[in-house]
Amino acid sequence: MKRYMTCLLIMLCLISALIFTFFLAGCNTAPEGPANSEEEESQDIEIEDPEIIEPAPVDERDPSPYTGLPVDEIFGRPYAIMIDNLPAARPQSGLKDAELVYEVPVEGGTTRFITFWLTPYEKDIGPVRSARPYFAYLAKEQDAILAHCGYSIHTEAVIKEINLKHIDERFNPLYFKREKSRNMPHNLYTNLSRLSQGAEKFNYLQTEDVTVAPFFNFEEKQVSENIVSQISVSFISNNLVEYRWNPQQGMYTRYNGGSLFIDANDGEAVQVKNIIIQFVDIRTFTDEGHLKIAMLGEGNGLYFSEGSVQEIMWQKDSYSERTRFLDKNGRDIKLSKGNTWIHLVPQYGKVEWSF
Repeated sequence: MKRYMTCLLIMLCLISALIFTFFLAGCNTAPEGPANSEEEESQDIEIEDPEIIEPAPVDERDPSPYTGLPVDEIFGRPYAIMIDNLPAARPQSGLKDAELVYEVPVEGGTTRFITFWLTPYEKDIGPVRSARPYFAYLAKEQDAILAHCGYSIHTEAVIKEINLKHIDERFNPLYFKREKSRNMPHNLYTNLSRLSQGAEKFNYLQTEDVTVAPFFNFEEKQVSENIVSQISVSFISNNLVEYRWNPQQGMYTRYNGGSLFIDANDGEAVQVKNIIIQFVDIRTFTDEGHLKIAMLGEGNGLYFSEGSVQEIMWQKDSYSERTRFLDKNGRDIKLSKGNTWIHLVPQYGKVEWSF
């Protein structure tokens, strides 16, 4: 009996152990459906390779002191070339590509250009005309080599007084050419290759280790939301210049006397990035109507670029110093990168603009 009870006790223990093991297995078993679903979803997700954005190439060329744009070569000394602006001289050659242009009144109720070049340009430039004292001062301000054909009364004395480097076609025709398709005096042209030969002959290029300092300060600008769409500049009553905003180019297209102002070298319109108005005192001092322009001291001005307008001041203490263009806080203004046209407008002239 004792043996029977022992066997029965052992059997009951074994049965209890089996029941307990089965219960534990049932509690720890995870549902198969969700596990398989997560595994299938993980297999459906494809990991894409991250997009590789290559940095924009850096242009390591030096910027032009006149435009702020990278260029292949910068001359040790700029060239300044006089260009006619009588109706018979239009269309002129080279104005579209000049880095810096001054438009200044002359006798007869018209204007004339002096263009500045610091980088190579192989095309024709002209028609070349005579100089005036104030053009000589502008060239000296840049330590430039002035190319011209003659000059007005008093100009010769100024050129000698300030020791201006210059090439006069009357005595050096080799560095200029006459275009037979045009009538004199609106048919005289030159180019930088010809002038460089003349500059070398006269030892104008002896500038060891000379680095031309930036004439302007530059910065990246955003186009204005309220666009100045049109600018009119009236030097005198019968000489009207207009600039119209070109949104595709982000520049102003020039018109003279209501007509599109084009460049004869390629037939394209002249576009300007920076427009500066410098109001100056002008008076007539000869019977022939020659002008005297006050370029020393200070005065008011305007700066147009990227569709905006800004009131500025100009300041020049001596003919050997450069003209400074200042904002209302007395700091040098910063221009957009590109070409610049400076207009010396008489105090009695008129500048208007519309949005």
